[in-house]
Amino acid sequence: MKSNKLRLLAYRPHLIGTAIFLTVALAMPTGSMFADQHRLSDRHKLEIDNSIKEHLGEKTAKEVMSFFHRAETAIQSRDLEAIMALYSDGYRDGDHDKAAARKIWERIFKRFTELATRHNMSLVTTSSDKDLVIMRCSGILLGIPEGSGGPIPIDNWNQQDHVLKKEDGQWKLIGTFGRERKRLWFDKHMHPLF
Repeated sequence: MKSNKLRLLAYRPHLIGTAIFLTVALAMPTGSMFADQHRLSDRHKLEIDNSIKEHLGEKTAKEVMSFFHRAETAIQSRDLEAIMALYSDGYRDGDHDKAAARKIWERIFKRFTELATRHNMSLVTTSSDKDLVIMRCSGILLGIPEGSGGPIPIDNWNQQDHVLKKEDGQWKLIGTFGRERKRLWFDKHMHPLF
């Protein structure tokens, strides 16, 4: 019993530091474009830097935003097929491919209810023909574990780059990149979409 308490106390400063960092990072204003349009519900909020419209043009910016809205809608409704339709067949994120992403989402949808997300995003770069964009994101995914009363963080990410490419007229996620970091509860990324 004493050993467990000591282990919990050892993690406490790290957990408090992570919680403070996420609170500050997610509360920082990013100058969101179309702010009201990015709020799907009280559980989902997407803040996007205004520069996306300037660099991509209004049509492409709206298409990219629509991609993220479809992702949020799929998460909120726990629609596995809808979320998997957003992945490119060639998707890669470290050890993950599209099949691994499907298994992760299956686990998340099976084990958690009331999923909620918060995102702060900015445009990093785009190709000259505007059919590839890289968005940098910090955020958090929360959910209520089956049989539990309150939400817990399932995953969080900081300064991850999401690479989207237009394939056959549709935006698809082809990869996510960023500095690797240790997770307290998982040996690999749990939430590869964002």
